[in-house]
Amino acid sequence: MTRHFLVILITLGVAGCQSAGPRVQICPEHAKKLNLALTGPVAADGADGLYLATAKTLMRYDRRGDRIENVLNDPCPTIRDIAVTPDGVVLVLRPRELSAYMAGYLVTLYPLPGEARALSCDREFAYVLTTRGEGTRLLRIRLAGETKGTMQPILTTEGWPQDLCAVRGGCLVVSGGNIFKVTDPVAGKDKNQSQVAIVLLVAMQEPIISVAADQGRRIVYFATKDMSYAWIKGEIVPVFPAGSRLAWAGDTLTICRPALSDGQLIQIPGVSRHTRTLLEELTQSTH
Repeated sequence: MTRHFLVILITLGVAGCQSAGPRVQICPEHAKKLNLALTGPVAADGADGLYLATAKTLMRYDRRGDRIENVLNDPCPTIRDIAVTPDGVVLVLRPRELSAYMAGYLVTLYPLPGEARALSCDREFAYVLTTRGEGTRLLRIRLAGETKGTMQPILTTEGWPQDLCAVRGGCLVVSGGNIFKVTDPVAGKDKNQSQVAIVLLVAMQEPIISVAADQGRRIVYFATKDMSYAWIKGEIVPVFPAGSRLAWAGDTLTICRPALSDGQLIQIPGVSRHTRTLLEELTQSTH
């Protein structure tokens, strides 16, 4: 693994001098000046915009103008997660409800049957992890169509999954050091019951904090506390020596490292090319 890290650091040393290389958008010193208390939740609004949660509110960061602004008229210290639909609707997960950001306010969409933990979405569905007692439930909420608002339990587990990411036909769920693909329910032989498939995608010794996916290129990005990785062509590739909460859009990977007064925001534009280069160098170094 030490040899792998050397490959990463050499590559980053070259890429950091180029416009497409990894870059620190908000450094700890900058965050201190802004009194920016990042709490971790982050969602990408296209390649250039981000929504970030702080200890008091919801912020929007514009990479093109290097601007960050508070978008809520009232304080909100209880944001558990954020997601942006393909249509640009900003969904905000609060302890017992799923809300939408509209013109400076959070509007409740649906109450949740448990304590909310994580959120992801696609065009049709929002996927939510909630906990009650000793167990965790994965819910699927329809966002459009005639059955809009329908809430369907997909999976119940005694564990405490940390994160999830909507993908075609289901979602990725992080539990401990594992990432599972959980498919959407399909009708079984008994029409009153539905079936889901669960497939192990990634297994690590360290706890995984966050997961994001580039479905078009079939790359899954995930992060531990101190490292961000990519799962590509069946291989696990370290892509950046920092981890925590991830967001992806427009081939740009965002790493949000939360802290009370010196949080950090790192972005890797063109991350798929960066990842493929690392995969090639890693493959050469092991042969």
